[in-house]
Amino acid sequence: MDLSTHAPSQRFGPGGRFELQPLERRLLVDGEPASIGARAFDLLLALIEQPGQLLNKHQLVDKVWPGVVVEEGNLATQISSLRKVLGGDVIATIPGRGYRFAARVDAGPAAAATVGLLGSPAAVTDRPFAPPESSASAAPPSAAAKLQTNLPATLPNLVGRAEDIAALNELIDQHRLVSIIGAGGMGKTAAALHLTASRQAAYRHGVCWVELATVTDAEALPAAIGAALGVHIGSGDPLKGLCGALMPLTLLVTLDNAEQVVDGLARVVQSVLDQVPGVRFIVTSQAPLRLLAESTYRLGSLAVPPGPLPATQALASGAVALFTDRAQAADARFTLTDANAPAVIELCRQLDGLPLAIELAAARAPLLGVQRLATSMGDRLKLLSRSSNRLAPARQQTLRATLEWSHSFLDEREQAVFRRLSVFAGSASLSLVQQVVADPEGAGDLDAWVVLDALVLLVERSLVVALVDDTAAEPREPREPRYRLLDTPRLFAREKMQQAGEESALRQRHAHAIAEHFDKADETLLSGTIGVDAWRQSMAADLDNGREALSSARAADDAFLVAQITATMGRALPPSAHRERLALADAAEPLIDRLDSAALLARVCRLLTASIGTTQRQRAVTLARRCVARMNPVWATDAAAERWPRHLALAALANAESRVGDLPAAEAALAQARALADRAWPPVRAYWLVEAESFVAQARGDPASFLRWTRSLVDLGEASGLAHPNSLANLVDAELAAGNPAQAAATGLALVASLDGGRDERSLAYARLNLSAALLALGDSAQASRHLRAGWAQAPQFDAQPYFIDYLALLAALDGRMHAAARLAAYADAVNARVGEREPNEA
Repeated sequence: MDLSTHAPSQRFGPGGRFELQPLERRLLVDGEPASIGARAFDLLLALIEQPGQLLNKHQLVDKVWPGVVVEEGNLATQISSLRKVLGGDVIATIPGRGYRFAARVDAGPAAAATVGLLGSPAAVTDRPFAPPESSASAAPPSAAAKLQTNLPATLPNLVGRAEDIAALNELIDQHRLVSIIGAGGMGKTAAALHLTASRQAAYRHGVCWVELATVTDAEALPAAIGAALGVHIGSGDPLKGLCGALMPLTLLVTLDNAEQVVDGLARVVQSVLDQVPGVRFIVTSQAPLRLLAESTYRLGSLAVPPGPLPATQALASGAVALFTDRAQAADARFTLTDANAPAVIELCRQLDGLPLAIELAAARAPLLGVQRLATSMGDRLKLLSRSSNRLAPARQQTLRATLEWSHSFLDEREQAVFRRLSVFAGSASLSLVQQVVADPEGAGDLDAWVVLDALVLLVERSLVVALVDDTAAEPREPREPRYRLLDTPRLFAREKMQQAGEESALRQRHAHAIAEHFDKADETLLSGTIGVDAWRQSMAADLDNGREALSSARAADDAFLVAQITATMGRALPPSAHRERLALADAAEPLIDRLDSAALLARVCRLLTASIGTTQRQRAVTLARRCVARMNPVWATDAAAERWPRHLALAALANAESRVGDLPAAEAALAQARALADRAWPPVRAYWLVEAESFVAQARGDPASFLRWTRSLVDLGEASGLAHPNSLANLVDAELAAGNPAQAAATGLALVASLDGGRDERSLAYARLNLSAALLALGDSAQASRHLRAGWAQAPQFDAQPYFIDYLALLAALDGRMHAAARLAAYADAVNARVGEREPNEA
């Protein structure tokens, strides 16, 4: 690496304890020279040249090993050696994407001077090559037809891959080496077969298919390729002989199933590319060769419709089209109809759009029927056990065999990471993966860094999917990738985990890790550094993990763990998930008397008072009182530490007491909450007290205070990043109570318009309720009737019937239907008496 440019030293790390001296090619640690190899030093230079920037593996290999073919693990080895000197925080690994220098580098001329030390990355494409379709290289069809291809005489239909084939054709015209990468069963071989067959006449010496599935010795590769091509490589050095035999030829060679000999094949292919200008390669593999000349194309799952569709529309998706084609091949009487299309779509969704799995399922359709087949996918590894293609390789005869084939290429530690990943529901962040999958300290050699290295390989082998969110508000700081097993590999991995006897311990580790993650998330929200809606969005990806962890915690009868997970999940759920939040509240009720943490009791109290339906407000009050009483002993011994939890619980209690009309109790709780409030708290914390002030003012019959506090609540919601419509619905109530029906109606109409057509049906129902009250106050009974009728259809789902009945009675009276009005009013009185509450506007 050329270091002739003057390059002052740079400091980084805590207190600047590391000093990099490029000119002297020396790294100092606390002023003393550190021993690192030449390649590791070059790698450190490459990373520090662009601090904070993500560099992919090709970029780093090109800078550190320019023009050299390196082993697949060399880069990871050098990264590992640097971490032994620098620690784990200086170089960040983003599996599936690359590495970045994460430490802060001292600003100034020293930092700027190192830019350009390494030069710009070399192009990853190979040198220009004359298109094979040119007149100089094209051969007459008759000549090409005589050449040995090893392709089958007939090919099965290729369904759902038209766009992939078009894209691959473009890549082959531009690059001499194209690798089709994908998980086992993704259809790489089928796509490559059609691609290769379609280009037989494009090269003077045609095309040739080379099957590598049975080749396990890298040294045997030149001979195997030579034999498939029908060329003589002589008795000397096999690779040299292969290159010599290919020298005069112009042809396309497809190397199928290369995953078990990736490193050896990379050397062979690179040698041919360097010495033989007329040969191009297509490679199918679960992992790339990682050559500079390589252009990789990742073959994904077939498209599956997002929901039920009529048959004609469903057939436009690749997954449904493939199922239909293979089912008709198994039984010519099969037809996709509007009746069975939803079941086929659901089946394809459960199979992740995986072509092999869909083909195996379609072969079972005549025997089981589509409906039964779709409901049997939980046993798919047993059910999908025979291919309709008798000549398919053994590894493709069953879904399990395909997964076993992929699994066999992993070493012992990689297999451990693969099976342990199955404990996650959906995806997980890297930090969660490391926390759960790594062995506990002192219990094994699978530490966090080993897990990271294994995860990198699993992503490369397409066994794990890296989900990268590129929609972050700040493009320079993309969100941390998440990692997941697809559903079918997860079932297979879960079996492996059970066979290893690890399931119970891993489920407990997972539950504790999720609870800890939820605790930290709750603290982050209360810090005010993130808006409530943005926080909910960030939590959405881990809600499935939360449900899985909650199941484990309940099975272990761990009250503290259940409460930790439940309390945060209740807040993280979207407003539309009212029923699930209510179920969480029901599950939290028995925990109160088993908890001795004031902070956790406050969070449970918040969940209970915010979630229990309007027909059970007295129950909510009772539970809130129990939470506060349970906190008293802790409060008496450590008042300062428990200031926020007690404030939160008292504000929630005041809110609940006001809802059932116990004004003295509400006022008492509110006064205590006020005394504990801190003006320095962010809006997200102040929100609970202001909400209680608003509801207590409403219960007190003080419309001016009710309006003032409700307006403050709307402002606090905006400051907290909360776009929840409840405060606006309450503002309609407050404006009406204060004698401003026109303003109330204007606010209500705007709110209903913003919610109509969305997914938050609960908020829409209550918005229609309050708008109807304002419209009736204005005498607009026609428009009020429309909103009442629409809202009444939603009311039973959200315990809102008592409120709607009052307005329906008033509407009947205004319409002159006095008998109906009397009956409705009597029913409303009975219901409200039983419930024990009535809103002032409904009185």
